[in-house]
Amino acid sequence: MKKIKIGIIDDHVLFAEGISNIITNNPLYELAFITNSVDELHRLISSNNIDILLLDINIPPHNGIEMISQLKSFYHNLKIMALTMYQPSDIGLKILQFKGDAYVLKISGKHILEEALLQLTKNERYLDPNIIVNIPIEDNFANNLKLTKREKEIIALIADGKTSKEIAAQLYLSELTIKTHRKNISEKLGSKGVADLISKTNQIR
Repeated sequence: MKKIKIGIIDDHVLFAEGISNIITNNPLYELAFITNSVDELHRLISSNNIDILLLDINIPPHNGIEMISQLKSFYHNLKIMALTMYQPSDIGLKILQFKGDAYVLKISGKHILEEALLQLTKNERYLDPNIIVNIPIEDNFANNLKLTKREKEIIALIADGKTSKEIAAQLYLSELTIKTHRKNISEKLGSKGVADLISKTNQIR
């Protein structure tokens, strides 16, 4: 089976080396390069023919969000994961306008990175569940989709980055009940995942 080739650009050497260990210890992936040079990035992407780029969006003086848009225009099949210490609101980013394929916070654990990489290999987008996303859910939106009051409440919590376990605790319901609600919501929205669910929610509003 062909391995997924991954490149990393990050100016924090210790962090990049830690990420590289996770990648090299997974038989699905091959680490193509680690760099902190934006000037060399195009050459490294082209010469290594990578599938996924892990990009620190804070490499002064460059704007990482703009870099993602530019790279996407050059490499249409390249999946780009933004790695950052910042919530989208910290950098003035509206997450629904994000052009990358995954947004992962550096404060998150190894399992988040692994889940993000797995979703990218499936051609799915991924948003770190620790991201704070505030999307108001209007009554007319809920009524048009025949969403129940509980489903509307759960969508708002999902948009705030809550996990099923956290939602269950907050609403005093079982985690299985929340998962059932999420399945029903996804079917009504035609959504495949949390990122797509949030996107669909905004589009239909």
